[in-house]
Amino acid sequence: MLKPKTEVDIYIGKFLNNRYLIKDLIGKGGMGRVYLAEDAAKGGTLVAVKILMLSLGTQQISQRFAREVFIGAQLGRKSKNIVRVLSYGVDDKTPFYVMEYLLGKNLKQILKIQPLTTAKFLDICQQICLGLQCAHQGISLKGEIYPIVHRDIKPENIFMIEDANQGEIVKILDFGIAKFLTERSGMTLTDSFIGSLPYCSPEHMEGRKLLDVRSDIYSLGVLMFEMLTGKHPFQTQSNSFGTWYQAHRFQIPPTFEEVNSQIQVPQELQKLVMKCLAKEVSDRPQNISQILEKLEQVKHQFNDHSWQAASLVQLVPVTSVSEKECLQKTWPKNKPIAPIGFPHLLHTTQGTVATIWAMLPQEEISKFLNKTHGTEFIAKMNIYPMLLWVTVLCDAQLSLTRWLSYFLDLKDQKGQKIVRVLADTGYYHLLFFALEEPTRCTHVMTLTFTASQRQQLADYLTINQKSNELISPEQAKNILKAEYEKVKLEIRQNLAIDSQSEKAGFKEWMSKIFERFLQLLIRN
Repeated sequence: MLKPKTEVDIYIGKFLNNRYLIKDLIGKGGMGRVYLAEDAAKGGTLVAVKILMLSLGTQQISQRFAREVFIGAQLGRKSKNIVRVLSYGVDDKTPFYVMEYLLGKNLKQILKIQPLTTAKFLDICQQICLGLQCAHQGISLKGEIYPIVHRDIKPENIFMIEDANQGEIVKILDFGIAKFLTERSGMTLTDSFIGSLPYCSPEHMEGRKLLDVRSDIYSLGVLMFEMLTGKHPFQTQSNSFGTWYQAHRFQIPPTFEEVNSQIQVPQELQKLVMKCLAKEVSDRPQNISQILEKLEQVKHQFNDHSWQAASLVQLVPVTSVSEKECLQKTWPKNKPIAPIGFPHLLHTTQGTVATIWAMLPQEEISKFLNKTHGTEFIAKMNIYPMLLWVTVLCDAQLSLTRWLSYFLDLKDQKGQKIVRVLADTGYYHLLFFALEEPTRCTHVMTLTFTASQRQQLADYLTINQKSNELISPEQAKNILKAEYEKVKLEIRQNLAIDSQSEKAGFKEWMSKIFERFLQLLIRN
């Protein structure tokens, strides 16, 4: 029996411009293919190379390609939310350009495995808008300011990466290239149309040459609708150009309730999305700044509402009974008498409670009682479903800080159960055992979660059901350890600075410390 022939990629293993060694294919689409490559001129630094599926037949087209790549490179230097273009070239009349290599996922991949919460949506959407705002404001070329319209905003062109210091960063891909491909000479509208039909504005599909920023705003509206509902605002029976044009030009998008009656999206946000989806350009927001202003208003309202809900709702049941039960516990015989700690699910008369058992010197324990504490979770769910559960204890003068950290593998039943109990109860007990008298629990401290932290834990469990294991558990632990060490250093520096500047008003001071603490730790 004959086996089907596998396609041979002519670029893998090839040097482009005697500099970029193509290693592997990492993506492909209508415009071309993206490869992982090594930059020989920079010691094998990894880069991404996009090879366009067309031939530069004339000098004029080659110059236009160089101009658009130059524009993309300028934008990447101006905004952290636009991918950096490093270089470009032509291989046997086939153009390519070189970008920074990004490790993460695009928005399409993310939407497939998890819905976006309102808070997550606001963060991602604000970053997309900041990138678009930078492009729409334009760049200087030969003394003239040129506003840049993307023309191909879609989930595949929105890339998410993790940064140890800044958290999740959004990068917009392919600036300038859609315009170059569309404007190649000698093409009809049907031949030269470049764009993703489900996200194109009506005027873009009509072939208007002078597209302005409001075309990108329409595409952004489609994207926002999909991010909030999980569904596209328009339904078509085929994927043809004509069918999509009819939808964008004449079909009225459904309301959020019609898509999902259970959906909870602020009304102001719903109105903003619908305004972006207006058929006529004059009815849409006229610039990205107007969208950013509205997103900021919604963000403030959302945060205020979340704070009020957290302060009015009793998130944690009375724990005095389970605390008394904890005081009856004895140190396990199979654990060494040493400054160590471990997580444990404890079965009490109030149900199963998550606990941490910590053995410390008695003097240290006394400094931590009724003092400052905080809890966070560090995760990289996009590469492996594992959490690093961190508890931080400080004394009033910050002369002593104790960091308690434990790995919770969500591929393991025990790890899953601990996270589920933490999410369901909203608190855990910290049991102290003194090195000097190690047998019996001497003190119990109850640490609680915010509403957003409980939601975060619940989200981790949902994501775990659909996540892929791209690395081994040990590799995941090493990555989380590295992120943890970076955070610890910054926390120590901030604690030292604030300790010198604010000795009075300790309660207010510590609230500032832990507000900063939450911002610094890795968000997922």
